[in-house]
Amino acid sequence: MSEKRIVKTTCKSCHGGCGCLVTVEDGAITYIEGDPDSLTKGTMCAKGLGSIQHINHPDRLRYPLKRAGLRGEGKWQRVSWDEALGLVTGKMKELIEKYGPNAICNTQGTGRGYNRYTARLGNSIGSANRGIGSSHTCYFPRLKAFEATFGVYRLYCDYHGWGGEYPKTHISWGKQLEYSNADGEQSVWFHEALKHAKNLILVDPRATAIANRANLWLQIRPGTDAALALGMLHVIINESLYDKEFVSNWTHGFNQLRERVQEYTPARASEITWIPEEKIIRAARMFALDTPGVIQTGEALDATNNSTGTARAIMCLMAITGNVERPGSMMSWMAPPTGPIAAFGTELEWNVSPETLAKGIGLDKHKCMDFGRCHTQTAIKQLWEGQCDMKMLHDHGGNLLFSIANTPRTREALLNLEFISIAEQFMSSLAEIADVVLPVAHWLEEEDIWDEHAGFYVGAVNRVVNPPGEAWTTARIYYEIGRRIAPQFWPWETLEGMFDYQLKKADVTWKEFSKIGCLATQGKDQKYYKYKTDFWVKGGGFPTPTKKVELYSTVHEKLGYDPLPAYMEPNESYYSTPELAKEYPLILSTGGRIPFYFHTQYSNLPWLRELGHYPRVQIHPETAQKHGIKEGDWVWIESPRGRIRQKANLFAGMDPRLVIVQASFCYWEKQGAEKLLTSNANILTSDEGPYDGPAGSTSLRALLCKIYKVEEKDDTEVRFS
Repeated sequence: MSEKRIVKTTCKSCHGGCGCLVTVEDGAITYIEGDPDSLTKGTMCAKGLGSIQHINHPDRLRYPLKRAGLRGEGKWQRVSWDEALGLVTGKMKELIEKYGPNAICNTQGTGRGYNRYTARLGNSIGSANRGIGSSHTCYFPRLKAFEATFGVYRLYCDYHGWGGEYPKTHISWGKQLEYSNADGEQSVWFHEALKHAKNLILVDPRATAIANRANLWLQIRPGTDAALALGMLHVIINESLYDKEFVSNWTHGFNQLRERVQEYTPARASEITWIPEEKIIRAARMFALDTPGVIQTGEALDATNNSTGTARAIMCLMAITGNVERPGSMMSWMAPPTGPIAAFGTELEWNVSPETLAKGIGLDKHKCMDFGRCHTQTAIKQLWEGQCDMKMLHDHGGNLLFSIANTPRTREALLNLEFISIAEQFMSSLAEIADVVLPVAHWLEEEDIWDEHAGFYVGAVNRVVNPPGEAWTTARIYYEIGRRIAPQFWPWETLEGMFDYQLKKADVTWKEFSKIGCLATQGKDQKYYKYKTDFWVKGGGFPTPTKKVELYSTVHEKLGYDPLPAYMEPNESYYSTPELAKEYPLILSTGGRIPFYFHTQYSNLPWLRELGHYPRVQIHPETAQKHGIKEGDWVWIESPRGRIRQKANLFAGMDPRLVIVQASFCYWEKQGAEKLLTSNANILTSDEGPYDGPAGSTSLRALLCKIYKVEEKDDTEVRFS
């Protein structure tokens, strides 16, 4: 008689957090489905459902490996965990002793609920060079802009109706929440809130999946979002549509903002953005008058040379319309009973000394890259030139050679490191050039505490099956490295003890929490209008230097940056580089996404690969016809940095001058150059400045390119130079 059981757990297939039920029969997973009793109401996406093929994949890394040949040669020797960890932590100690803590860069891939472990390990080491990767073009610029404007980590869209009101007007700005839950609120809540909405404004260069639902589509030229926001601010301020009570009592710098936006008339904003003037005016009036309203922003706004100015302009829109901390608007959610789980990592920030922080790579120019995050592009440039304080990279779950601009130069730069170690589930392109590779368990094989981006609930990740071979869980790998490198900061005798420590504020143990499944602050327990109470500041206000929403940022002023939002033309465009545009006449965006993959993940799972077997470049039919390209043809996309090939997907819902390349496509079945260089969008992107001042971001969404059909006679072999 077969044994059957159902395990309740939390999905981590993207940033995620969806509650799920996993059926196990005779020790094997036979079914995965959403948990209808969870906060995500039984919804799951293809990525989570496809996990059933992930755990038993024949290419999973199962044992620790150390390099046995030249880097990238593919020769490995199986070693014990004790030897592998000895090599990793031994090298860390050696380099710290020789060069100081900034010699070590400890980083990770996308946030999967273990950001706190990466932060704690980096802070345990005391290094200011934590976080080399894509944070400067993904999420981090918005977080720092929120902090400079509101004094809080992030404001989220109130899709929940807990205060008795849903958003009346939604703006979806450079974000496909319907495709991915990453860095926003779960898609299920967004779709539920849309049922109560009057207006949906889509700001995107192409018609995304929600375009048919939108009342207004603002078809923007890539990289010009700040001009649109400033043009909308011009309308709202000059027509006195702003919330006068909120602006008068709770904002700082309104008069300076009023003066700044005068140059951004709807006519000028239209000229810059290619959006008709009347649509800009209509959008501004709609958002100002049909309140409450929310603005959901995406990673596309971070991956520009003006990420801070763009984010700050959009935040000023939120503020002057009074769409802050009121029901149905932008909210800073109160933490679950555990308190902010992220505190497990940040509580040791004091261990990075001011002297060490002052020597962090690129922090002298990009001063908002604080708390141990060095500037990625500066670090890569210094490594490439062979003159860098960073000597070792330890990465957990990050495929840096797909996520950082100018892949060939990035690879050359990383090869100049003395030592690379990586914790991974498959042999990624970064793992191929590592010195030590550590095998990691899948979320269906681990126990941990998952913390949701919006921060109002935590979920229990319960082990369903055991990991293959000798793969370890993420928590255990960090725990064991931490105990070896800085035992005073990892004092728990067991992993369970470490989990208990993180849950102590909620007065529950890990064993109790794993059965409860979720702890949340929701409904009537969430407080609105916190600025009218002592929640942040005694007597009321926001946790900023002026105790008000800083339209004029005193923080940026003190650091030497523009205290007001402004527009900056993309580094490559028809206007900033007209001569280059003659050779490369099409606008290139590398932000194409499909809902079956999450960055480079899942293209090696048969079910999901069947849904998107080849990478796709979206081209307008008129443009395709001019180049003799038909649907499904292989196409070369070439920029001043190099060229890649993807299959043509003809799509009329975009400007004919625009080409959208699918991001992060990885041929996991291949090796070396063929895996890395064939279709990787970051072969095309530039790692050159000027970068955004405060956050150090560079342009990945507004570049220039040309296209042409791949002919049979073309040399399609790819190789490292």
